[in-house]
Amino acid sequence: MEQAVVVRAVDVGYGHVKFTDSYDAEGTLCVDSFPSQSPIAKGDPLSARVLKRRDTFIVPVGKRFYEVGKEVADALHGHQESAVLDTKFALSDAYHARLLGALNYMAPNLPGKTLDCLVLGLPLTTFKNLHEKVAQRYSGEQVLNTKGDTLFIRHCEVFPQPLGSYAAFLGTKEFTEVPRALVIDPGYNTIDWFVCKGMVVSDQRSEATHRGMSAVMKDIAERIIKELSIDAGTAEVIRLVDAALTNGKPLKLCGQLVNLPEFMPAGDSVIEEAAQAVKNSVASGADIDEIVMTGGGACLYAPAVQKFFSQPLTILPDSSFANVRGFQALGENVARSQRRAMGNVKA
Repeated sequence: MEQAVVVRAVDVGYGHVKFTDSYDAEGTLCVDSFPSQSPIAKGDPLSARVLKRRDTFIVPVGKRFYEVGKEVADALHGHQESAVLDTKFALSDAYHARLLGALNYMAPNLPGKTLDCLVLGLPLTTFKNLHEKVAQRYSGEQVLNTKGDTLFIRHCEVFPQPLGSYAAFLGTKEFTEVPRALVIDPGYNTIDWFVCKGMVVSDQRSEATHRGMSAVMKDIAERIIKELSIDAGTAEVIRLVDAALTNGKPLKLCGQLVNLPEFMPAGDSVIEEAAQAVKNSVASGADIDEIVMTGGGACLYAPAVQKFFSQPLTILPDSSFANVRGFQALGENVARSQRRAMGNVKA
């Protein structure tokens, strides 16, 4: 019998951290997320260990301790920035803390506290320069929290983020021929696009630009503050707008309901600039069979993209998690190949 490989995938985005967490009884891959924020922990983290008062973890990074998790918003002050928009984010303490948060959530379901393969993704703007360093950093033993819990990672594989969504797209239906697809991923900081066929990438038509959801929500937040004369900082309102869009719940500011759809057009110029950048890069795309929209901003950006292209456009189901679902599948293939090469599993 082939020995099962243990693989997990994490997408440490600028806005949200998405991760896979085993399979349920029906064989469905479980996914989850939490806000991509990591304030320095308050109080005595060594005595608090893992916080009980909210759904967060205290994690050690160098000589500091950070708080990460699903209820981390309760640890933020009003003017704290929502994200670290840094080109070297993947090598930062903030990234490390947030990745540890994901590993803490998945640790209870990991047999032997060991991963055969951890799969991570990087934006196209940073993949070339950072992927080898990131893969090296997250191979080996990782200290997860202030209790000293550890996790051993045999191998870390890093892919360009849109590649995960392409893999997820290929799993949505049967194809008579592998399609050449333009995958567009409006993330928090950047919008990435990626032309590929059967995992073969067209480098000349795969780029990114800083016109992601953070820029859209900044314009929306500033419009809300101005028109409603709300005494609140932009960063604070961005967080609340982000939470409303992510959870599909009404937006409340200062105890009052805000008609968020009324203010959404404030972000249209950013979305249109992003769609134009894709068009400028890809041109007509006459050889492209399908356009695939993924990521948290997929539904917002899709209409603007469709104006420029006549190809069929697919918005991936549960698009926020499409990358990690695809990364999970890619990682399982990598791990099985490595096991076979070592003679630990049957070919």
